[in-house]
Amino acid sequence: MTQDVTLAQVAKVFRRNGTSTPVFDDISLTVDRGEFVAILGPSGCGKSTILRLIAGLEQPTAGQVAIGGREVSVTDDRCAVVFQEPRLLPWRTVSANVALGARRRKGDQRHRVRALLDEVGLADTAKAWPHQLSGGMAQRVALARGLAAEPDVLLLDEPFAALDALTRLKMQDLLLQVREHHPQTVVLVTHDIDEALHLADRIVILGDTPARVVATHRIPAPRPRERSNPTIGRLRDDILHRFGVGVTPEREDTDCPGALAAD
Repeated sequence: MTQDVTLAQVAKVFRRNGTSTPVFDDISLTVDRGEFVAILGPSGCGKSTILRLIAGLEQPTAGQVAIGGREVSVTDDRCAVVFQEPRLLPWRTVSANVALGARRRKGDQRHRVRALLDEVGLADTAKAWPHQLSGGMAQRVALARGLAAEPDVLLLDEPFAALDALTRLKMQDLLLQVREHHPQTVVLVTHDIDEALHLADRIVILGDTPARVVATHRIPAPRPRERSNPTIGRLRDDILHRFGVGVTPEREDTDCPGALAAD
């Protein structure tokens, strides 16, 4: 069952060798049930840490992280994470890697694995080994593995960052196609503004550390979206301006109809 995600006044401090490093000290964020949210922000501001907190891979220093109103537990099985690297097990075939995601679910795993490989266009590679796959193919296997768990929340940690530009665009479109059959709540971390604009329902922007949510933008265009949509272009300019790119003295933050007030 798809669930919402809530972070309430969450703080995270890393402590190493007697030194405390605050990543963020007051993050409050809600991702609605079935919503696709992309998180943007400067490098090192804690974007991936937020995903790890939602997944239960990290625990907050303060505040609460909840899925469907229930606090996240250690390595919460309501989530699946697709990382930047595919992280496939080299001694398992493609189908066996995907089956790892389905191992906690009841029913015919073989049928689920076959169906997912077909959805991501890899039906003919079920018996292949990871070293025989291209980067894009390996990441499609990782996506299928994540979906095999039938998670309430799908967490994407820059899953296409290591791919070449053309493959990355194709993977973005594939993700949208697959999501038509798997309408989970999705949280994506990315540095690619165009990727966020193409995929997400809403973009959340974090500031420098200790980070806070400084703005949100709801994407004012229905799917399927044309990448050349002028409304999307204006929103892209607004986000770039917020990051200090292409700033001109006469430019103001409020000239884009898709921009919402800073949180």
